[in-house]
Amino acid sequence: MAVLSKHTLYLFLFASLGANAQKISPQLVGTNLWFTNPSDSVWKLTENCGVQTIRIGGHAYDKKLPSNETLVSWVKKIQSIGAEPIMQVSQYKSAETAADLVRFFNIDKHEGIAPIKYWNIGNEPWLQANKPDVKTFAAAVEGYFKPIAAAMKLVDSTIKIYGPDECDYMDYYNDLFGGKNDITGNIPGHTYYYCDGLVAHRYPQGNGDPAVEGANDMLKRIIKSKVKVDAVNALHHRTGDNAVIWGLGEYNSKSGGEVHTWGNGQMFGSVLGYSMQYGAKYVASWSMFEHGGDRKGSDFSFIDGKQMAPRASNWHMQFVAKYFKGLFLKGTTQDSAFQVYGANDGKQISVMIMNTGFGDAKPYTLYLKDRNDTIPTLNIFIDAKQRGVYQDVIAPRTTQVLIFKGKSVTKINYSSTDFDNQLPPVYTQASKSFKAKK
Repeated sequence: MAVLSKHTLYLFLFASLGANAQKISPQLVGTNLWFTNPSDSVWKLTENCGVQTIRIGGHAYDKKLPSNETLVSWVKKIQSIGAEPIMQVSQYKSAETAADLVRFFNIDKHEGIAPIKYWNIGNEPWLQANKPDVKTFAAAVEGYFKPIAAAMKLVDSTIKIYGPDECDYMDYYNDLFGGKNDITGNIPGHTYYYCDGLVAHRYPQGNGDPAVEGANDMLKRIIKSKVKVDAVNALHHRTGDNAVIWGLGEYNSKSGGEVHTWGNGQMFGSVLGYSMQYGAKYVASWSMFEHGGDRKGSDFSFIDGKQMAPRASNWHMQFVAKYFKGLFLKGTTQDSAFQVYGANDGKQISVMIMNTGFGDAKPYTLYLKDRNDTIPTLNIFIDAKQRGVYQDVIAPRTTQVLIFKGKSVTKINYSSTDFDNQLPPVYTQASKSFKAKK
């Protein structure tokens, strides 16, 4: 593989990207806190990942929430690592019970914690109801969602409420979001709304490589979510802070065996890229740590219990959380085995290149804007509207992150070989003089 000091690089930073560029949500990279008390090491590894959102939710929380004392301690830890909590209230409890929890956190004073802005109502209601007729199920969700949301916002109208956090993006969402059982309209007599976000879950069930098959499965749901919230916002003229958002309340591969794989890590990289492109508010993996991280059964952790170290999924989340901020940059290439995207925060340009294919290492040339006079290698384009060319080689089943800042480039290389040998990504740095590329 090429060494960094031999790379060809010409770069001008800080160009305007235009007013219509997609902004990356500062709460994008998320995970879930499962129904056990995470150890100090789990909290530390979660903090190191840089997650921006942690949801306290799931099936068990619908049946019985932990004590208020436990919830306060968790919220304090979440906020102390710089993440936003999302608190779930039960679909089975009364509206006043949900309102009491909002009152407890947002009206009563608790030393060391800020009020909770983001909430969700219920978890996978259709699945918990034993899969009834989808054609009529929206009425059941509307029946509990509206009174609970109204009671919660009567206590604090500034909160944002998401839902219904179903096990997949399902057909009954058409009724809930702008349809006959619409939950996105105004609460009568008020200027605020019942529901502020369309959220679904997804665990792709295929048997192929998650890096390809799983990523494509997730993309279909992501596009549906984006199309639906755009339609609802147009219907109700919801704009700015009042606009309906979309998110993923849970995602991962289908079981513990697939979760601890290289392909699952690259699937996470793709999901986060697609979610930036289509404007997600947050996408939360399931979960921080469960089943002892033993790579079996219901181990959906992003921490490996055998090593107490980040998994490939965690590393890809970390790359995005730490380096992809500001405005999303679309990437293109002629090789379907590659996924590429970038971000520009006005101080640096970050690019993720994922080679999901097998076979030989491939030389490539990265252009920071479209060009006609390309070099005869694999050409990769990032819509950064900058003059700049970068050349390197990438091995199969490898992810590279390139961070262009000033006159330096930081390269992060993380491969399936690193994963197999339980090694972390490799960071290298180079600085050299620049010259404009005509």
